[in-house]
Amino acid sequence: MYDPNSDPRNLPNTAFTARGGSPLDSLPLATDLEADLVVVGGGVTGCSAALHAAEGGARVVLLEANAIGWGATGRNAGHVAPASKLSLEEAVTRYGPVHGRRFNDACEAGPDLVFGLIERHGIEAELKRGGVIVAAHSQAAVEELRHRVEVMRAEGKPAHWFDREEAARRTGSPLYRGATWAKRGGAINPLAYARGMARAATARGARVFEHSRAEGIVRQGRAWRVSTASGSVTAPKVIIATNAHTDGLWSGLRRSIVPARSYHFVTEPLPDELARTVLPGAAVMTDRRRLLIGLRLTADNRIHFNGYGPINGPDTGSDIARTVARLEEIFPQLRPVKLDMSAAWSGWMAMSAAGTWKLHRLADGVTAALGCNGRGVAMGSFFGRDLALHALGTPEADLTIPFERLLKIPFYPLAALIARFELARRDRLDKAEMEALRRDNAARTGPGA
Repeated sequence: MYDPNSDPRNLPNTAFTARGGSPLDSLPLATDLEADLVVVGGGVTGCSAALHAAEGGARVVLLEANAIGWGATGRNAGHVAPASKLSLEEAVTRYGPVHGRRFNDACEAGPDLVFGLIERHGIEAELKRGGVIVAAHSQAAVEELRHRVEVMRAEGKPAHWFDREEAARRTGSPLYRGATWAKRGGAINPLAYARGMARAATARGARVFEHSRAEGIVRQGRAWRVSTASGSVTAPKVIIATNAHTDGLWSGLRRSIVPARSYHFVTEPLPDELARTVLPGAAVMTDRRRLLIGLRLTADNRIHFNGYGPINGPDTGSDIARTVARLEEIFPQLRPVKLDMSAAWSGWMAMSAAGTWKLHRLADGVTAALGCNGRGVAMGSFFGRDLALHALGTPEADLTIPFERLLKIPFYPLAALIARFELARRDRLDKAEMEALRRDNAARTGPGA
């Protein structure tokens, strides 16, 4: 299986780099240090862990193999969703009645945590409120999304269902059967967010070392010694927050997730009048296709959206024609779509068998969070916080979800091939449902409709 750490060391030009703030340009670790906590990984999860632990008074050292935000953090969609991919019922089944509801509540409040950190620490992260729309492309999606709204409203939570006509007004797209709107969500520049959290952590005493890959972790008395190529940190607590870029630092951890590539594009800037027709009623949008698309309008009137490409292996290029066709079907007013190919990139998600994040206690004092499954910004923020609080003494029972046993994915050497077959299966189902949607829309808009 291709190792995501084999990707080029430079951060590609993305929708976030121009306004992502200055790089930290921290020096590599070149000495032996002692600390209370070592955080391995400088993405959203690791930076959140370092910041929350430093705020709690811990001596923190953060080790990043490349630069802060180099991985999925600097390459994702920038959506801050107030939900996981699990329904409340699925969360309760997975985590139990206490932690399942706690997990669901934490996901719904995730944007509040992210936006609060941005505002409290003065991070210039292009915060955009306005909520998240999830559009239904099939009757099954309509029933699923309406059920979620009903469950939330029964609990007194804000949730909104839009019928076909209202969905078209809110999204600017005539394509969908309906949509939900969660007003607590929004969008940010995740690269700026991570860099801002790292700077806030250093202002509170944390030490950040970039280009300092953790190469070994061994028990040393009652502590752990984490070594790099030119130094080490010894501490009683270690948090591993490497997600899709997890390597062999801890035996078996890499084999508990499957990395999957995600492709991103931006259009050329749209004229103001045309830009106002795209997502006039929300900050961001996804739909319920299995191969989902995320959409947002940037501050400079570009549409940033997901596209198609190989799910694993080296980045051999995306399917631009199919990607553009999908965007034009959603927003026919944009035809012909013109892409800015100077900002086209890919990044890695960590997919787990559970379909969501997992927390592990790998050994006494060593914990890990991974398996974002495309929900990284808000959930990575609160899971990083949770692991930091646990390192400071918060008991497991008070965390959002409990730790679970580390399980390797069966037949892991075949995981990349299996993922490709699964992608093809989901794609076939999406195509069948979209054909049904097109027939339905044609019947509605045809003669006499």
